[in-house]
Amino acid sequence: MSDGPSPLRNPLFRALWLGSIVSNIGTTMNDTAAVWTMTTLTGSATMVSLMQAMSSLPLFLFALPAGAMADLVNRRRLILFAQTGALLTALGMAVLVWLGMLNQSLLLLATFQLGVAAAFTTPAWQALIPEVVGRQQLGPAIALSGVGYNIARSLGPIAGGLLLASLGPAPVFAINALSFVAVIIVMSTGTYVATPRSAQREQMLGAMAAAIRYVRHASAMRSVLARGGVHIFAAVAPVVLLPIIVHSRNWNASDFGIMMGCYGVGAICTALLVLPKLRARFSFDQVLLGASLVSAAATALVAIVPGRIPLGMVLLVAGGAWLAGLNTFSVASQSVFPNWVRARSSAIYLVVMQGSSALGAIVWGQVTSHFNAPVALTVAAVGLVFSAILSRLLPISHVENLDLSPSNHWHGHALANEPAPDDGPILITIEYHIDPAEAVAFRAAMFHLRETRLRDGAFRCSVFVDLNDATLYRETFLVGSWAEHLRQHDRATVEDQRVELAVQAFHRLPEPPVVRHLLMTNLREKRV
Repeated sequence: MSDGPSPLRNPLFRALWLGSIVSNIGTTMNDTAAVWTMTTLTGSATMVSLMQAMSSLPLFLFALPAGAMADLVNRRRLILFAQTGALLTALGMAVLVWLGMLNQSLLLLATFQLGVAAAFTTPAWQALIPEVVGRQQLGPAIALSGVGYNIARSLGPIAGGLLLASLGPAPVFAINALSFVAVIIVMSTGTYVATPRSAQREQMLGAMAAAIRYVRHASAMRSVLARGGVHIFAAVAPVVLLPIIVHSRNWNASDFGIMMGCYGVGAICTALLVLPKLRARFSFDQVLLGASLVSAAATALVAIVPGRIPLGMVLLVAGGAWLAGLNTFSVASQSVFPNWVRARSSAIYLVVMQGSSALGAIVWGQVTSHFNAPVALTVAAVGLVFSAILSRLLPISHVENLDLSPSNHWHGHALANEPAPDDGPILITIEYHIDPAEAVAFRAAMFHLRETRLRDGAFRCSVFVDLNDATLYRETFLVGSWAEHLRQHDRATVEDQRVELAVQAFHRLPEPPVVRHLLMTNLREKRV
C-alpha cells in the first residue's frame, strides 16, 4: 500500500465510501434474509444455490454493455438510475412478504432484478474511484472499498439474521430499500470531475467491441481474468453451501447470520491488519499463492468442523483468504487498463468474476444435490490448489509497474486532404530502416508494438520487408475510420510510448521513420 495520505482524507472518496457501506449493509441483510427464506420455502440444494446464481448472473449478462454505457454517458446519472431501480425492487419484496405473496419464483426474480441494478452500478462506480483518488492511491482505495464491503458483510448478516429470526423477512427487505437512499444522496450532492472523453465520441456497439479487442490483445489482462475466474469459481463454494450446512445442523437464522458475520470479520481483519503488510513485502503472485492455499484448507474444513465456535473460526480464515485474493485481483485488473477503457474493462472483469461465481454456485449446488456438501467442498479445495499453481504458470506481478497514463505523444496531422470522421478504412504505414543483423531483435520488438496497435483500435497490423532492400521494413495497420484513428491518438499511454521507442531505436536513418496515411477508395463509380 502507498505511504501517502489515506484516501479517506479525500472528502469525495470518504462520502462515496460511507454511502457504499450503508448501502452494502442493507444489501447483505437482504441477501441473508432472501437466501434463508428460500431454505424455508424448499429443501432443494439446487434452488438455494440458484439464489447466488441469480445474484451473479446479471453482472455476467449486462456488465459489458453497462460498462460501455458508463464510458459514454454521465456515470453519476447512470448510478442514480440503477440505485433507484434497486430501491423499488427491494420495496416490492417487502410488500410481497406483507401480502403473503412471495414464493420461490418471485424471490428468484427479485434477486435477479437487484443483480441487474448492481450490474449497471458497479462498472461506473469502479471507474469513478481512480478518477477521485488518482493512480498513486488506487491500491489503498480499493483495499478500503474491500474493508467497507466487509464491514457491511460482517454487520449486515448478523443484523439481518437477528431481525429475520424475530420479525421475519419483510422488515429486512424494507431496510434494504432505505439503504439505497445513502448512495442516491451522495451521488446527487457530490461534486465530480469526470475524466475528459475523446472528441471523437464512440457508439455503444463500437465501445463494446473496443473493450473486447483491448482485452483480447492485452496478455496481462488475460492472465488476470483466467486466474481470477478459476479462483472465484472454487472460492465461492463455502458461501454458497453455508446456508445448507447450517440448516442441516438444525441451527436457526441468527446462527446463519453470525456465521456469515464471521466470514466478513475475517475479511476486515485481513484488509486492515494483514494485507497492507503482505502487499508491502510480497508481489501479487506471492500474495495470491498464499491466499489460494489458505482458502483451500479453510474450504476443506468448513463442512467437517463441529460446533458453532470452530466453524466460526474457520470462516474467519476463509473470509480473510477470500479478501486477500479478491483485492489482489481487483488491484491487478485496475492496473492493466487505461482510463479510456476503464469502465468497459472493469465490466469485462466483472463478467468473468461474476460468471465464475454464478457457475460455481450452480456446480457446487449440483454436486451437493448428487453427493453431499463435504464432497463439494473437497472438490472446491482442489480447485483452489490449482489456482495456486497458476501463480507460476500465469504470473501477473509485472502489472504493478505499468504506466498507462495518457502520453499525448502522437502529434496532430498535416494532411493536404483531411478526411471526414466516418471515412475509412484508413491504412497507416511506417517505414523503418534497420541494420539487417538486428532483424531478429527488431521483429521481437515489433511483436509487442503490434499488440498495442491492435489494443488501441487497429483491426489488422502487419510488418513487411522489402525484397530489394533488406534494411527497409514497413509496418502497416488498418483502422475502421478516420475518427477511430483520431481516438488512437487520445488512447496512447506512456507504456505504449515505451514500446514505440524500443522499436524506433532500431531505425538507422537520421530522419524519423516516414509515416503515411491512406484512405481506401471505391473503385466503382457511382451511377446517376
